[in-house]
Order: sequence, then C-alpha cells, then structure tokens
Amino acid sequence: MTYPLTVPPLRHRVRAALNQLRGIGPVADPVTGSVASTMVVAALHEARHNNLTVTVRTRGGHLLARLSVDTVGARHASLSTDAGEQVIMPLRFIESVQHLRPTSNGDRGLL
Repeated sequence: MTYPLTVPPLRHRVRAALNQLRGIGPVADPVTGSVASTMVVAALHEARHNNLTVTVRTRGGHLLARLSVDTVGARHASLSTDAGEQVIMPLRFIESVQHLRPTSNGDRGLL
C-alpha cells in the first residue's frame, strides 16, 4: 500500500502522540499540525461522553469553571457555561482539564 507524500507514516504520528503523553513538550501532529495535548483531548472526550462538568485552565493562566463539553473537534472544543453561553476554545490554548463530579450532598466538586 502506498501513501501520498503529504501523509507521514503511522510511526511518525504514534511517536508524536507518545511524546505528548510523556510530557516531553508540545509536539505537532504530523497530519493535522495540532499541538494540543493528547491528555487534554482525551479528558474532553471523556467529559462529553459521560456528561461531566469540567474546569479548564488555559495556557495564559485563566481558569474557566463549570463548563460542559458539547463537541470536540480536531482543533477546537465547543463548551457551554452554566448560564447557557457558548464558548469555542482552540485546543492549543487549553493547558489542563479537571472533571467535576457530584459530591455526597449533591454539589459539584473537584475530582
């Protein structure tokens, strides 16, 4: 099987994903050019799948609390606030994602 010259071999994509997981630094995906962390994308997908509320910390140090994840694309995520406002955030701006889980008294607390 042959691939076009613009698509790097699978081993390059796997190596870039492993470097992100190891925390070596932001490594661009050879196909999409995205520098979003694999762990951030996985956490956003998990929150969307399980309808979890999240707190997002951006690379600039801003903290956005109590967001629900609507969609996760290749380069951005669509989030909603408690007030129903829509936020579209590029994945490269997200530093970390924390899931909020219900506590014993019904409030939502950090995981």
